[in-house]
Amino acid sequence: METRILITIELISAICGIIGVVLGILSLLSLNPSTWGGEADEEASFIFTSLTVGFDSLSTAAAIIAFKYGGIILKRKSEKGLKASAKEKFANRLDLYSFFFGLAGLLLSILSLLFLFESMKSDQGSVIATILSIICDSISALILIWVVKIMLRISYEEHLQKKSLKAKK
Repeated sequence: METRILITIELISAICGIIGVVLGILSLLSLNPSTWGGEADEEASFIFTSLTVGFDSLSTAAAIIAFKYGGIILKRKSEKGLKASAKEKFANRLDLYSFFFGLAGLLLSILSLLFLFESMKSDQGSVIATILSIICDSISALILIWVVKIMLRISYEEHLQKKSLKAKK
């Protein structure tokens, strides 16, 4: 059951990260004059970037929750005298890496948003920060998809073990 909860948290983080990437791309397109018939739409870029910050925040928060919860699962197994598999430890480490990439993406999307305010106005700065944010968020989401794949395999193996124990009884 714990593994399923962890998988759910990781999926939420990955989905929010992917939504953040899509919104970041839309923000970039909004700043491109050729997209909107010769004129950049800074208002649309501001809206898309604001939404990106929101979804990046959710993704980053879910990634650190997944890391912490995975650590709790590993600790419980250790306390019960069960040995955590190398896959579980590796997946937990990947959750931490995903958090750091997500955090970098979040900070860059915030920076991109700041570059859209009049006091720091720089469309070029916003474009560069958004591109870097998209890269970091994409890496974070890919890592989470990898973790989900590992965790699904672990969950399946645990299910087979329980099934074989019931069959022996």
